[in-house]
Amino acid sequence: MCAGYDEKRWRADELVEHLCEWIPEWALRYGELNHRLSSATMMSMSRRAARKVYTSKKFEGRGEFGEIMLHAVIRHEFDTHPAISKIYFKDRANDYVKGFDCVHISERADGALELWLGEAKFYVRRGQALAEVVEDLKEHLKREFLKEEFALVVDKLDETFPFAPRLEELLSKNRSLDQIFAAARIPVLIAYDSKIIRDHREVCAEYISAMEAEAEAVRLDLQERLDEADLPREVSIELLLLPVEDKKELTKALDRELKKWQG
Repeated sequence: MCAGYDEKRWRADELVEHLCEWIPEWALRYGELNHRLSSATMMSMSRRAARKVYTSKKFEGRGEFGEIMLHAVIRHEFDTHPAISKIYFKDRANDYVKGFDCVHISERADGALELWLGEAKFYVRRGQALAEVVEDLKEHLKREFLKEEFALVVDKLDETFPFAPRLEELLSKNRSLDQIFAAARIPVLIAYDSKIIRDHREVCAEYISAMEAEAEAVRLDLQERLDEADLPREVSIELLLLPVEDKKELTKALDRELKKWQG
């Protein structure tokens, strides 16, 4: 994924605006968005959603922006539906939410549900992001962790979410993990500084060729790390890459926009 260029400028501002537009869906429950949102409540609910992200002045090391990127990408590319908003259940605005970074579902052509359990990393160096995501996968795919995570998802399902009964059945404590993972996909989003973004000023043939080569290099790097990690179970991974021009500057811009939304 790439924001592209406009008048020889990488579209950082447009990316910031686009990502922040996803915050209400990412942060609020299904029932709020579909039954309480109106022209009268739109502004107040958007501010409340923005305040759920965080209110801390120490924003550089937080992971919420990577999670919002993941949410936006899989909604765009795979037509998923967020099953729960994990951030909604934080006790305090600046707490960190543990576990998978997203829990979405989609519906196959035959009507069966697919379960999307996502991981997101937003770092300056892509190697660091890959190392961190592999460590998270090793932990999050353990039997005890998964049982606890699935119980939390079932407990937090919004009863107005139309897929709730079927998802609750899929994640039943009496169902084997092998059956659940036959219907699961793991989207892994890696956002990182890319020299290719900085060295170009338009999406051209040279740019596309360089990006394809970089994507393949990242894929091979992740595959090697996964082989060495010996994950506790087989999983279907969707690798999603979002190269950026300058992670630190983009994070500052996202924080400024978030503070505007918070009012």
